[in-house]
Amino acid sequence: MSSSLQNEPGSATPQGLKEDQPLSNVEDRKGLISLWVHRHLLGLMVKRDNMGKYKGSLLGMLWPLISPIGHLLLYTFLFSIILKVKFGASGSTSNFALYLMAGLLPWGAFSEALSRSSTVVLEHPNLVKRVVFPLQILPLMAVISALVTEAMAFIILLSAVLIYKHSLPVTILYLPMIVLSQLLLTAGISWVIGSLSVYIRDIRHVMALALAAWMYATPVVYPASALEGNLSILLWLNPMAGVVSDYRRVILDGLPPDWAHYAVYTVVGILAFLLGFKFFEGTKKSFADVM
Repeated sequence: MSSSLQNEPGSATPQGLKEDQPLSNVEDRKGLISLWVHRHLLGLMVKRDNMGKYKGSLLGMLWPLISPIGHLLLYTFLFSIILKVKFGASGSTSNFALYLMAGLLPWGAFSEALSRSSTVVLEHPNLVKRVVFPLQILPLMAVISALVTEAMAFIILLSAVLIYKHSLPVTILYLPMIVLSQLLLTAGISWVIGSLSVYIRDIRHVMALALAAWMYATPVVYPASALEGNLSILLWLNPMAGVVSDYRRVILDGLPPDWAHYAVYTVVGILAFLLGFKFFEGTKKSFADVM
């Protein structure tokens, strides 16, 4: 993040909040309304975070496009060509690549956000010590930044669908609903992880293993239909399984979301959002002392 947000006196003050404003007025802006009050600061931090990710790298902003393509080629070779996993009726390699990418994009945004949230508070000790800085936007910044990266790679998927299928299904209009549920779920979990990581530094080391296990419990590299019998309950217990499946339904299959699964992971997302925010708000008061 730019040093202007970290080192200059008063520069981290959210828009609309004066430097000499009494602490009591700052406390009045707690709660979910604070996310709206500080939306401009959040937008600025997301912009700077995305620019800072690739600053100084040779390929720069091309990395959000190169990275998913690299994973796509690797997983397509391993699971389609070597292990003969098939998606859809045709079972072709190109068809597998489309279904794989439709699953990799939401999972990539989800895993990146959770991984970043385990370090995002610790990366900004100067901001933690500022009474007026809204710490709750730090994990949310990581979530939205990951979604921006997903949106950039999403252009590749839409182009591939147009080339392969010659048209885009009208059901793609359902996608914003799915993304909103994904955002709520990711933000809620990120607030919990962001808070716990301040007190338990091992969280960031555990995240890589936990996310790898979670990925293979989610139908990203295999179809949801592969989960039969008792294993099919994973689609209900794992909210990201429903998200990934609905991405494929609306983008590739021309079907609306599976409304039963959509209702489940949306309710889980709302609960995660509310409880995660409450947990972060209740624990952030001790961040400065611990750090």
